[in-house]
Amino acid sequence: MNIKTIRIIIGTCILFIVRMISTFILLPVITNYGKLFNTNDLLIGISISIYSIMQIICQIPFGIAADKFNRKNLIVLGLVIFLFGSLIIIKVNNIFGLIIGRAIQGISAISPVIMSIIYDSINTKYYAISMMCLGISFLLSFIVSIILGPIIITLISFHALFIITAILSILGIITTYSIIPNIEKNKISTNKLKINIINLIFNKNLVLINFSIFCLHVLLVSNFITIPYDLIKVGIDYPNHWKIYLYSTLSFIITFILINIFNKYSYKILYILINFITLFLISILLKLVIINKLLLIISIQLFFISFSIIESILPQLLKKVTINNILFNGTILGLYSTNQFLGSSVGGIISGLLLYISKSTKFILLVNILILIIWLFIIIKNSNELKRK
Repeated sequence: MNIKTIRIIIGTCILFIVRMISTFILLPVITNYGKLFNTNDLLIGISISIYSIMQIICQIPFGIAADKFNRKNLIVLGLVIFLFGSLIIIKVNNIFGLIIGRAIQGISAISPVIMSIIYDSINTKYYAISMMCLGISFLLSFIVSIILGPIIITLISFHALFIITAILSILGIITTYSIIPNIEKNKISTNKLKINIINLIFNKNLVLINFSIFCLHVLLVSNFITIPYDLIKVGIDYPNHWKIYLYSTLSFIITFILINIFNKYSYKILYILINFITLFLISILLKLVIINKLLLIISIQLFFISFSIIESILPQLLKKVTINNILFNGTILGLYSTNQFLGSSVGGIISGLLLYISKSTKFILLVNILILIIWLFIIIKNSNELKRK
C-alpha cells in the first residue's frame, strides 16, 4: 500500500468521522433540550427533520458536481456551508435560528464527493479495506456521538454542541487540504451527464444496491431507538449504556479480521452479503426474545458486526456497476447517499410512530424482521443479475 493510498484512506475516514459526529451528536438530546427555546413539539420536530430533508435534496446535486468540478474544492465548500450553519445556531438563540441553521448544515451533502475520491483513486486490491474503514468510521461516529451529546450538554450547554460542530468543520477543511492528495478527474459534458442520469436512476443493479443501503439505514436508526429501552428492560440504567457501546470495539476488531479474510481468500461479495443479512436477522430475533442481559449484549454485538460488514460490502457491489460508468461515479454515489439518508429518516419516523402508538419496542422489532426478510428475498431472487456485474 503506497503513501497516496494511505493518505486517501486516513483523510476520507477523518472527514467521515468529522461529518458524522457533527450529524449525530444532536440526536440523543435535541428532543429534550430543544425545549429550552420555549417552543412546541412541532417546531422541535421540524428542527430535527429539516437536516435530513436538505441532505436528501442535495446529495444528488453534490454527486453530479463531483463529476464536473474539483472534488477537494467541493468538500471544502460543503464544510464551509456546514460551518456557517453552526455559527448561525450559536448566534441566534431561538427555535427559528435552530431550524435555519440546521437547514443550512443539511445543504453540505459531501458524502458522495468523499466516496468518489476513493472510487477513482484506490487500487482494487485495497478497496475492500478502505470501504471497511469507512463503514467502521460511520458506526464509530454514531456511537461516540450518542455518548458525547448528553455529556457535553450536561457539563457545558446546548450551544456547546454547535461550537464543537463548527470546530469539526474547520478540522475537516484542514484535513482536506493537508492530507487528501490532488486527484485528476476527467471532465464530462453537461449534455452527456443529463442523458446518463436517467439511465443510472433506473439501472436494475443500482436499484437493488440503493434499496439495500436504504434498508440497512432504516434498520440502523430503528435499532438505536430500541436499544436504550431494551437495556433498561434488562436492568442496565441509562448512565451505564455507554459501557455497552464501548464493548462494540470488540465487534470492530472482529469486523476487521473478517474483511481481511474475505479479501484474502476472494470470497464472493454477494454470498457474504446474503449471509450477513441473515446474521442481522438473527440479531433482531435475539432481541425479540430477550431473556437476560447476556443475550441482549450478544444480539447488540451481532448487530454491530453485521451492520459494519454490510456497510463495507455494498460499496464493493456498487464499484462493479461504476466500472462501466466510470465517468459518473459522483452521480451514482449521490443516488446511493440519498438512499442512506432517506433510510435513516424513514427508520426514525416509522420507529417513533410505532413506539408512540404501542409504547413497546416489540412492534419495531417485528417490522425490522419483516424488512430483513423482504430484503433477503429480493437479493436472493436477483442474485444472478448481480453476479453478472
